[in-house]
Amino acid sequence: MRLLVTLLTSALALYGQDPRLTEVQERRLANGARLLLVERRGLSAFNGTLVFQGGRAEEPATAAGATDLLARTLFGTTWPEDLAPAKNRSDLDVLLKQEEGLLESIRLERLRLRRDPAAPTQVPSLEASLESIQSRMKMHFSSSPLADLYTARGGRQLAEATADTLMAQTELPLESFEFWCSTEALRLRTLQLSRFSQARASLISDLRSQGALGLALLCGAALPGHPYGRDLLDDLPSLEALRWSDLRAYAHRSLSPDRLMIILVGSFSMERVLPLVERHLGSLPVPPDEEAAILPVITADLGDRRVQAALGTAPRLLTGWRIPSRSHPDHLALRMAVQVLAGGQTSRFQSRLVRQKTMVRRAELSLDVPGGRFPGLLVADLWPSTGHSLAEVEGALQSEILRLQQDPIPQDEWLRALAQLEADHLWLEDEPTTLARSLGMAWAQGGDWRLAELDIQRLRALAPEAVQAAARVWLQPSHRTSVLLEPTPGASQDPVEVELARVLKGLAAAHIADPAQREHLVSEGIRQLRMLSPEERLHTLKLLEAQLAPEKR
Repeated sequence: MRLLVTLLTSALALYGQDPRLTEVQERRLANGARLLLVERRGLSAFNGTLVFQGGRAEEPATAAGATDLLARTLFGTTWPEDLAPAKNRSDLDVLLKQEEGLLESIRLERLRLRRDPAAPTQVPSLEASLESIQSRMKMHFSSSPLADLYTARGGRQLAEATADTLMAQTELPLESFEFWCSTEALRLRTLQLSRFSQARASLISDLRSQGALGLALLCGAALPGHPYGRDLLDDLPSLEALRWSDLRAYAHRSLSPDRLMIILVGSFSMERVLPLVERHLGSLPVPPDEEAAILPVITADLGDRRVQAALGTAPRLLTGWRIPSRSHPDHLALRMAVQVLAGGQTSRFQSRLVRQKTMVRRAELSLDVPGGRFPGLLVADLWPSTGHSLAEVEGALQSEILRLQQDPIPQDEWLRALAQLEADHLWLEDEPTTLARSLGMAWAQGGDWRLAELDIQRLRALAPEAVQAAARVWLQPSHRTSVLLEPTPGASQDPVEVELARVLKGLAAAHIADPAQREHLVSEGIRQLRMLSPEERLHTLKLLEAQLAPEKR
């Protein structure tokens, strides 16, 4: 097995000396936008990716959710009405402004009613006016998804909002390249956002339906006061108050050419694409300079922090360590640490925690949560197996971290981890969509698209001792935040826990008259009992049952 791993690693290293990025060319357009071309001969379609550096982390509090709304309203679907000549859009612009005013009036009226429910209200009449305006707007809207201009040409577009970027990826036949250039330039020049109200309502509905998330709790506790720690669910009032004109103004600033990288992957030359890209996307106006947002700096050693909450239907442990940004020298060492601990079926988490100890049924380790442009988190996400407590899992996690920090990494384990990273890198470069995304994220987070290729070369030169040193610096208790999630009372299907809940309710009913206080006592009792081992839970259950009246046992 060791020989096989060595041969595989050597072969991949030789393959990596002739990068799949056979010819990457970069140009700077007249307006400051960057153009990156990756030639891939023989492809009948091309990938065109627009990457805007910024993302959710640079949203002001008054524009919370703007990046997600732009992904939903500006990109993804290419409606003909959003790209019509200006003279044909004037009527729609008027209706959009009227809709904006009515939506704001309804929002303010509902706020007033919350303060004084008995007061007379204008909501019905305002809603009737809004319905009339929206009916008139529908006359301007395309009603079928088949009206999408890219779909009609056999293509598609996907948009993604992240903490660090807004990214739109398009796939089209080669003969539609100039059409793509002119369409994207017109989209960014016009910023029509005609479906704003529907997109905002859909985003708010999605946020409310998903409810509180464990990862959001972790980010908020580990990165207090930083945009990376923001939970959009907490900013619903700002999102509800965001107007169509506000989003357009934000888009003019955030989608500036000096924040844009255009990545093309396809079977064409720079001589062919550059004049077309320059004519269309290179002519986009540059907005006036604005002062860059000053983000708070969070020290990594805030201290060991813990959060306990009842959420979901199963116990779950989320532990995050504050780590440096992607551009930091220790970042690659931490990436290799993630691979050794949780990268694949032969990793330590899978072999020891999942299969040998059967303590965990699911184990994941993620780097750069929620982003990597600024210092973020390395997150362990562990789901205990039935019969194992969160305290056991937390202890096992800490044991694996200490083992990584203190014990030398065996050579065969190191080679397996490196071979897997090499294979993942080759897979990313093989598919145009993943390749473009990898290049875009390297530029947006690390400031240089070449990191997509340089990182794997530097990993080959990395020593196991460097990984251990980085783990000792960054994966220590003073950098750690842990979130212990217990199931919402009544949601668990563990028969022992169900019986514990029954016994606790019986005991509470005998001593507490207030139903709300009884529920609180039961919930708190279950939360504490979940911290015990299976044997201790059973023993506690027997002791509690002995205190029940005989007729209730």
